[in-house]
Amino acid sequence: MTPNIVSIRPLKPTDSTQAVQVFFDAIHRGTADVYSAEQRQAWAGTSPDIDGWRNRFVGVQGFAAETAGQLAGFMTIDEKGYIDLAFVGPDAMGQGIGRKLYEAVETRAREFRVKALSTHASEKARPFFERMGWSVDRAQTVEKRGVTLTNYKMSKPLA
Repeated sequence: MTPNIVSIRPLKPTDSTQAVQVFFDAIHRGTADVYSAEQRQAWAGTSPDIDGWRNRFVGVQGFAAETAGQLAGFMTIDEKGYIDLAFVGPDAMGQGIGRKLYEAVETRAREFRVKALSTHASEKARPFFERMGWSVDRAQTVEKRGVTLTNYKMSKPLA
């Protein structure tokens, strides 16, 4: 079996159509081992919010990962080094896609000359970021649609 070839490219506003499905699947299927069904529904809703994501990537910087012409994951970064969105579809997890996206994002952060990266990582994303050299600054409880979830404020200094 030939492994899928992954290409990393800049994120485009038109990626939002496929990205909403990656986000929805990553939450509902990819985090089922760490969040309850109620928490996943509060976070991502009961169906992909296509209208809500229509303009989600306008003016946003980041990278998209494609395999076989389909969006497999994406990661965003702003000029202050904040990673807002970092999702890989559950069928693509464990294939190094997150690492490739992260490497592109960290390179971009260095181009921005930021001194540190930051994010709010989910229970699922926390171990990934720790493998990339990040530290947990603090655990926090957030509320989405009346349901509480734990996530982590994390950071990584850049030399």
